[in-house]
Amino acid sequence: MQSDTTQRRGLFLGLFLILTMSTASRAGVSPYADTVILNGQVITADADDPDSVTIEEAVAIRGNRILAVGSEAEVVPLIADWTETIDAKGHSVIPGLIDTHNHLFETALGFPWVVRRIPEMLEINIRADNAEELTASTEKAVAARAGQLPPERWIMVDIRPPAVAVQMLGKTITRASLDELAPEHPVFVSTRGGSVLNTRAIEAVENYYGNELADAYWKVSRELGWSGDYTDFGRCIKIDLINSKFGTLDKYIQGYFEVMQANAQIGVTTHKSHIQCELGFSASNHLDRNGLMPIRMAYGHRWMQPFNPRIKETYRRIGDWTGHGSEFLWSIGSSTGGQDAGGVAWCTSMPASDAAKSRELCPPPPEGLEVPGITAVNTSVIKARRVEHFTTLADLAAEGRLTGIPGWHTAGDGALEMQFRYFQKVMSDDRLQSLRIASDHCHLVTPEQIQLAARLGHTFSCDITSTPTEVIKADYDEEYLAWTTPVGSMLEAGVNTVISEFGSQREVRESPFEDGVVWMTGVTRDGVAWGVPENRVPDRMTLLLMMTRYGAYPIWKEHELGSIEPGKLADIVILNGNYLEVPIEALDELTPVLTLISGNAVYESPALRGNMLSFDTDTAEWTVEMQAPTDIWRWQEVPRIPPFLNGAAGWR
Repeated sequence: MQSDTTQRRGLFLGLFLILTMSTASRAGVSPYADTVILNGQVITADADDPDSVTIEEAVAIRGNRILAVGSEAEVVPLIADWTETIDAKGHSVIPGLIDTHNHLFETALGFPWVVRRIPEMLEINIRADNAEELTASTEKAVAARAGQLPPERWIMVDIRPPAVAVQMLGKTITRASLDELAPEHPVFVSTRGGSVLNTRAIEAVENYYGNELADAYWKVSRELGWSGDYTDFGRCIKIDLINSKFGTLDKYIQGYFEVMQANAQIGVTTHKSHIQCELGFSASNHLDRNGLMPIRMAYGHRWMQPFNPRIKETYRRIGDWTGHGSEFLWSIGSSTGGQDAGGVAWCTSMPASDAAKSRELCPPPPEGLEVPGITAVNTSVIKARRVEHFTTLADLAAEGRLTGIPGWHTAGDGALEMQFRYFQKVMSDDRLQSLRIASDHCHLVTPEQIQLAARLGHTFSCDITSTPTEVIKADYDEEYLAWTTPVGSMLEAGVNTVISEFGSQREVRESPFEDGVVWMTGVTRDGVAWGVPENRVPDRMTLLLMMTRYGAYPIWKEHELGSIEPGKLADIVILNGNYLEVPIEALDELTPVLTLISGNAVYESPALRGNMLSFDTDTAEWTVEMQAPTDIWRWQEVPRIPPFLNGAAGWR
């Protein structure tokens, strides 16, 4: 016997179809579907409450939007002679996934096939257990590369682990020592927590951007070459300087496109990122104006911050960009970037030894603002530029000149506290709620901050890593493990909490649920436990909502994306199994067999109906093989990207 809810839903859908057909016929638009998915377990994500999410059997799509969702009996009448029907084979059908923190514009340059195509981007990775060994290995690597490369080619070295590497910067690795090892090459040595540049590297950055680097970039002095920054340099050296000097911009755009395609192949249909470097925006815009963005991107504009000596003056002149853009590329405002750093360089209020606190990179609080835990020991002058950007945006919002502040990178509770306190100093809680404030990482959040976030409508975009747990156990007190990525506590308090970095950002993923297993079991893929059990994601439906519906809100698209509901954009993924029934430990065996964006297939596996539309990340080759006729493929042949210097010649 049908429940009252089911009967009401059926009656509503019937009336909806009658009205749709009547209106469509009067308007000259077909009332029938272009595409229908049948025989599916359609997890609609149509409610914030996991227990209230509707499970259906079929979906109808017309144009780029969802026409109807319901039982097969309700959807089959929308099938016309020309409608393409897809058998989901009883498998789960889910909304397109939204990764709310995925810097593909930058991380594309780290994937093996992209580096093989652009060897100028090669970065050497060195790891050692102590500073002496790490210094020796770094010196050998720089000297060897200097002997291999022609003059002016960049030498870039990433040294790990950060706890060891930061002991070398400005001491055994300096501007002078790198000049001696490679006098004819720009050299950049970095870790999470800082970097060192030699003379040619400093000159190259200043020549490109047209100004001398601000004193705030240097930990001690320009002469030492030691900077507390590693992302402005690390990302923009590659994206802006190397691409410009060596003519590799088109190759970069190609690789960026392919990495976005790799994300589509695991079901990511939208991602959010700041864009930190000038050519990162130019590349994104070039793909969009030529109709070649494989997945959607919500971005925070930030490329006017790095190396800019006039941050405040710049951002007080550029206006409100929130909502500007296209269906595939739109602005959600300006992002300030990291107010602290990750791992040992986070900013925390946790007591610890001076040695541990001195590794923290805390932002200098704005004048007149006191923040517990931020002292002379852990304050980093390099973060003053990010604070200037942040306070400028907050002041503009308080003046009624900005409608949204999309977020910032905040690993520790100290940096988060500084921002909350400044926000509340210049704006009312009601005004803050309208701005959709958000922050990434949430590696350390206090119970009081969770309650405040719930009141302010703040979104936490959280990634999973065992590093905060390991750092707390090594340098702080284990009682603070309850503050580590506390998604369980956030959800219970009513905070909009999403999970991020589950896409192919620094490695090619086989499943979008690899991190999902970690979120639910509390154990990483390396077998390392993180946090405390009560802060795990409580159930698989909540996990899916955190990857879909909840992520649409901070990107201002909750009426367009994040669920399978009539009227929304048809971003839909068919999986190779049953999401609701496989064991939790086996969730990472689920992967898409079809990814639709705006009703068009950007990926199809032969497991669905024999067709294959896919990019192979091992060979960097496309397969476009159609066994069953279809009209829904976005790419009917291997996509070709026009040269950047064609400008908007192909714009439509």
